[in-house]
Amino acid sequence: MDNGAYAKYKQENPDVYTPLSTYDYVDQFVHQLTNAELVVCVVAVVLAVFAIFKIFAKRKDKHSDDHTE
Repeated sequence: MDNGAYAKYKQENPDVYTPLSTYDYVDQFVHQLTNAELVVCVVAVVLAVFAIFKIFAKRKDKHSDDHTE
């Protein structure tokens, strides 16, 4: 149907299955962070802690209001 175009393509571009073990040099975690990356991480942690604090503070206020009435 394709006049052998697919077979020709496969011959010119064979499938190459490279096992992941050949990429041992790729580190999953970077050992050194730049200053900008460090600032972004610290800001994200501070915002997360602040958000959790606000959630618990709101929940505590709601429960204390329920008990006073």
